[in-house]
Formats: sequence, C-alpha cells, structure tokens
Amino acid sequence: MDKYNQASDIISQLVQKIKVEYSSEDRAVLRHQQQPYGNQHILAVFTGTNFGLNESLKELSKAKRYGFTYDIALTENGEEIIGMQGISSIKSALQTDRVYTQKDKLIFGEILESVDGIIVPMLTQDTAAKLTLGIQDCFVSTLLWQGLWHGKKILMDFSNVLEYRGNKSRIPMLGQIMNDYVDKLQKMGIKSVNKKDYLVEMLNVFRESPMPENTIMQNSQNAVASENQGAHKVVTEKDLINMRAINNEVTVPIGTIITPLAYDRAKELGIRIVRGH
Repeated sequence: MDKYNQASDIISQLVQKIKVEYSSEDRAVLRHQQQPYGNQHILAVFTGTNFGLNESLKELSKAKRYGFTYDIALTENGEEIIGMQGISSIKSALQTDRVYTQKDKLIFGEILESVDGIIVPMLTQDTAAKLTLGIQDCFVSTLLWQGLWHGKKILMDFSNVLEYRGNKSRIPMLGQIMNDYVDKLQKMGIKSVNKKDYLVEMLNVFRESPMPENTIMQNSQNAVASENQGAHKVVTEKDLINMRAINNEVTVPIGTIITPLAYDRAKELGIRIVRGH
C-alpha cells in the first residue's frame, strides 16, 4: 500500500497546481461565441491507473468554462491506486462532491439517468477487454456496458490501452489484440478522444445540437458556418495544415473555435490566425 499512498501524494500535489490558463486567442474564442452552449452534466470514470491523470484533469477542468459539470465514478483498482487524498484532489479540480464507487453497483441505472454522457479519460486494458466481451462483473464494467446498451454518449481516451504506461508492446500480437479491442469499442459507438483535444470532442459529442463530424474535419476553406443557426466552426490541427496562408496569415470567421493543437502548430509554422467577418 505504500506505493499507492506515495502515488496519491504525488497526484495531490500535481492536481492542486492545476490552473486553467487561457491565451489571448482562447479568451477571444470565448468572447466571440454568439450563444452559450447548454450545460452538460458528464460522468467522469476513472479506471485502475493514474498514468496521465494530471493532463486529463487539465482538459476536463478547461471544459467547465463551456458549461460542463461532473460527477465521478471509480473502479476498485482506481480507488486503491489514486487513494483518498488523490480522489479529494480530483473532486476539487472538477468541483464536484458526488463520487460513485463499487458500493453503488445497485444504482447504476439511476446514475446513468442523471448524466448527459460519460467520459473515460484513462481507459485501462482490463476495462477495454471486459467491454468488448460484454463482461459485467463489477460496478464500472456494468455501468459502461449498460450505458452503451441504452445509447448513452460515451467518450474514451484509448492511449493507455494501446500503450501501457506509455510503452508499446514488444510482442506484436499483443499490440494487435489491443488495437482490435479499440476497433470493436468504436464500432460499439464509443468515440475516441485525444488527451490534448478533449474540449473539441466534448463539445461535438455532448452538446445538445452536435456538429456533424464531416463539418468539423473538412477543410475550413470549404466550410461555411451557418450564422442563422448559430453554428460554430472548429479548426483542428489538420485543418490548419491544409489551409492556405497568405502573407503568413489565415483568416477564420468570428466565433470559430481553434483547438489548442492548431494554435501550437500555427506558432511552429509562424502563421498568424486572424478573425474576420
């Protein structure tokens, strides 16, 4: 248990330092939004790992500025590894007092009814395997399976499934098994979220009037934002790369959401993003 307590102390220190800072461009995005997104209440599920927790909490915290609120659910392994102090820090970062654990296994139906969607920031290989096989032998595996069964919107970060604590398998067959799991989970309706791009996917999947995927991913030069319907264009890193810069500038409509990765790539390429009409 000493190693878990030590991990808990480290997590607590990291989480307490989380302060969501916005660049001038981020603040401009918030100012130029023509209508607020509706509040969305999301269940954040933490499985048996703490790898990548700090980064995930930063992204989840940032989404609060867009009207997202949270409840928390943990597996038994998650409780043990993260520890009580770490859980308290997560509660503080996500500003919630509602935490569901194994003892709540009989009320998973009520939990699902109380939220608009589910996000699993650090999906483990164990939980991925159970879901693909339909195994419902604990609180979280039952909760997620029943969420899928009843059509609940679910986002998952598959990083820890494909790379265990950042390391790919040295046995190709094991890596293929994990890739197959991820493929099956996506076919089951689960959406993938990149650890550096939570906000975009959360807005797209969880908001009441989702923006079609083909609209988000298509080249921004061909995308026409419908102002009458209050639609907001999202420019991703891929969009930015495909955009034609004139005098090292690209122009996007007011109200466009620029992802953090797109901003980073623009800085790398020396491109200035200008908001037009």
